[in-house]
Amino acid sequence: MTRLLALVPCLVLGLGLLAPTAADAGTGTTAAALLRPVAPDVVPTRKLVQRDLEDRVVQLVNEQRAGNGCRALKPAKQLRKAARQHTIAMARAGVMSHQLPGEAKFSTRITRAGYRGWRLVAENIARGFSSPESVMNAWMNSPSHRQNILNCRLREIGVGVVLDADQLWWTQDFGLR
Repeated sequence: MTRLLALVPCLVLGLGLLAPTAADAGTGTTAAALLRPVAPDVVPTRKLVQRDLEDRVVQLVNEQRAGNGCRALKPAKQLRKAARQHTIAMARAGVMSHQLPGEAKFSTRITRAGYRGWRLVAENIARGFSSPESVMNAWMNSPSHRQNILNCRLREIGVGVVLDADQLWWTQDFGLR
């Protein structure tokens, strides 16, 4: 099964926008399949699955950082809130962008979500990847996304994932306060 996938990273004061496409070679159970409820007693609620997917991305980010000499990022609820809100907005609009029409730039969105006093923020976005592993693999194979993930100055992270029309949308928000 081949899917069209896209990624876009962003770092404040160094906006590196990139939108490559790639084929998702993942097999097995997809995250989209996990988010599609079959019966309440068989499949966890969307919120629990969403949180599991988001937490798995954080774990994979920290594994990459550890292997590259960076300290682990701590989850920040305000960054998760910002990432989730933006991921929902992208899915609703059907557009992958750091700034949707009528929307504030990502640094303002992060501040409005309660992440205050920051000195540096960065964001990676993607859509169409079927699992945390596949989206992380794509981000790590993209120099600008990899740069955000392995920026040792960053200390906190929030991840948002949303399923819309059988496609997963992903956002990583990073910060330093």
